[in-house]
Amino acid sequence: MSGWYWACSSVFLFANDVSDNLMKKVLLNLLTVFLSLVVAMVACEIILVSMDWSPQRSTSDYLQFGYSTGVPIWDEDGILEEARPVKVKLFQPDDSLFWKPIPNTEFTNAQGFRGSQDITVANGKQAIRILILGDSCSFLGRRLYADVLHDKLSRDFPETPFEIINASVPGYTSFQGRKILERLLEYQPHYACIYFGWNDHWILPSGYSDQFHYDLIHSFKLVQLAKILWARVIDVRDYRVPLDEYQDNLTAMVERLRDNGVIPVLIAAPAGYADKGMPRWAFQFYREYYRMTAEEIKNIPETHKAYAEATARVARDHKAILVDMQESLARLNPSLKTFFRNDLIHLKERGHEAVADEIYNQMQSYNSSNHLTWASLRSRPDRL
Repeated sequence: MSGWYWACSSVFLFANDVSDNLMKKVLLNLLTVFLSLVVAMVACEIILVSMDWSPQRSTSDYLQFGYSTGVPIWDEDGILEEARPVKVKLFQPDDSLFWKPIPNTEFTNAQGFRGSQDITVANGKQAIRILILGDSCSFLGRRLYADVLHDKLSRDFPETPFEIINASVPGYTSFQGRKILERLLEYQPHYACIYFGWNDHWILPSGYSDQFHYDLIHSFKLVQLAKILWARVIDVRDYRVPLDEYQDNLTAMVERLRDNGVIPVLIAAPAGYADKGMPRWAFQFYREYYRMTAEEIKNIPETHKAYAEATARVARDHKAILVDMQESLARLNPSLKTFFRNDLIHLKERGHEAVADEIYNQMQSYNSSNHLTWASLRSRPDRL
């Protein structure tokens, strides 16, 4: 019996030894493969860095926001007059925002805001401060709604100083607006007007979203390359900011403003299309500069309407002031064209005046309903 037991034990121990050796070999092989992959990835990263490789060198679509220069550098829309661009370098790259204005240009002050009047962080005059956060719709024109609003308030309430901080930037979306808001809160505005929507629902030539671009910028070069290659394989076609993310961005901005005692004003961006759909020229233009399909271009009015409705929804759900410019302009003149440049997106002076009037009226209504006066807003730290 003892012999049988010894034989079985020997077989069992031998089997264990074989199993342990096999397991060790498997683990060693796996470790070797893993380390080889790590070494290969590090080597690739070093090679890409030494080559100074960047996404924009691998694809002309990278960070191509509808401008011939990719990230906007020059005015291509006509800051003062439609179709009359000025050769003034306006923008510089930014790791977080993609691009930002250059301070002290013909069109920006020392802080990089639109306009010539410098605004210090310290509010020495205890002025009522109104922040404008938006895109080219708030940046293009000789006399902007920001200027009209300032003049109107100063005329009607001469005893109260007002300051408009126009931090709008051409090409910006709510993704960029949400990020830059953190930098602007140090100016402690009393109101913040948010005017986004158009750029959010553009489809870029690359098909990448703003979040995708941001993740690329903040990734290792090897990861950047892998993401770009995979995006090409699956043929990515995203809006710069998808509708649900647009709504989330607006909600986050409104809540952040509320947390800092700022009264939020959401402007639902108007369009000049009325019910006629896209004009003929738009199909060639958006196909050439954005590589959009005919179906995508045809759907722009309905898509924009969905984003405007999301703006109204956020205003309603979070008790922000809503400036519904589509409805307001339609009441003033149903043809709408009188308010817009030929692109039916950017405003003429009459459009800027109408926006300023509606903001003014809605602010006054809000103040009255909440028993707020300019004096109380200037003196109270909790301005809500």
